[in-house]
Amino acid sequence: MAAKFKKFIDSVDADIVGISEYSENFTTNGSIKASAVLFKGYEKSVGPVKGDVCNAIFFKSANAAKVDEKDVLFECHFEDTYYKAVKLNVSGTPVWFVQTHLDSNTYLSGHGKDREEQMKKIISDFRYEPYVVIAGDFRVGVRIPGNRCFPAPEEYKVFEEAGFELVNLFGTGTYPVESPIQPLDNIIVKGVGISEVRFLDADHLSDHLAISCKLTIYGKE
Repeated sequence: MAAKFKKFIDSVDADIVGISEYSENFTTNGSIKASAVLFKGYEKSVGPVKGDVCNAIFFKSANAAKVDEKDVLFECHFEDTYYKAVKLNVSGTPVWFVQTHLDSNTYLSGHGKDREEQMKKIISDFRYEPYVVIAGDFRVGVRIPGNRCFPAPEEYKVFEEAGFELVNLFGTGTYPVESPIQPLDNIIVKGVGISEVRFLDADHLSDHLAISCKLTIYGKE
């Protein structure tokens, strides 16, 4: 399995990788570490483990040097959701890279606005930053207990109204991998150009499709 994961990660050939449900233990007994066997050549910045939520960012230090980082817990939540943020110096430009995993339990009493408030928190925290890249499993959708989740890509509009651009612009489904109809995953940017967008099936190594793209800092080569 390690060889299969490594082959897929190498095929993507990303300078920066964000993961929402990361585990440092690749094996259950902890003898093999994911960062060692899958992300050799990358620096890592890993947030706290909170249930199935663990946000991680991997980056190639030859192309990006870490300047700052932080983990911020969301005030409005049911699950212990948060975002991990790392500021990287990319070709002389400081860019914030944010990885997050938002709440899905908005159908519970008193939590109907949690996911929207979490999105607004990220927007507010980076409103004065010129270069921002936000990625993750945003878990957008209308969930009713006992029924299937109804896609709700319109939830991303809060980012567009704040001046961000969406890589998953048209609500392309990224989950479940067998028949992806839910646009749960996205990359959302400010001050950065988008091209070469790909939705990648990791041959059932994940239950989600991966999203890959090329980013270009505006005003820079």
